[in-house]
Amino acid sequence: MTPQGEAKGIKFTIDSRLGHIGLVGLAVQAICSYVGLNDVEAFQIQLCVVEAVTNVVKHAYGAQAGHEVIVAVSLHPEEISFHIMDTGKTMNPLSREPLEFDPTNLATIPERGLGLHIIQTVMDEVDYQTIDGTNILSLTKYLRKVRPE
Repeated sequence: MTPQGEAKGIKFTIDSRLGHIGLVGLAVQAICSYVGLNDVEAFQIQLCVVEAVTNVVKHAYGAQAGHEVIVAVSLHPEEISFHIMDTGKTMNPLSREPLEFDPTNLATIPERGLGLHIIQTVMDEVDYQTIDGTNILSLTKYLRKVRPE
């Protein structure tokens, strides 16, 4: 991102209200545009981050307002990473069994659990850890080219 290839970053916080998640989507869209991703790539990444934040609000915090959801974004010359952090209920989404279905057959598509499948399909790296009571879901997408400064 910088001539020396230094990382850039931004961190933002929303309250754990479903109505605030749209702001995350807008921020992710702007960041993806900044790094030069095309509309399809930007939409896919936005979908993944919004899905992850929605899961935090619904599952980690039980859809109760008054809790922080932090999204930290790291921009590197070859990748962009989103770290979704919360202090709610711990649940490793990566420990779930992968979904098996035929996407061409509507009858086999599950009604729930597609969010993680989409995230793992779109993103190049997905990691989950809990450190000192903070749950961190990290989503990384490799960049093919970097926007010049």
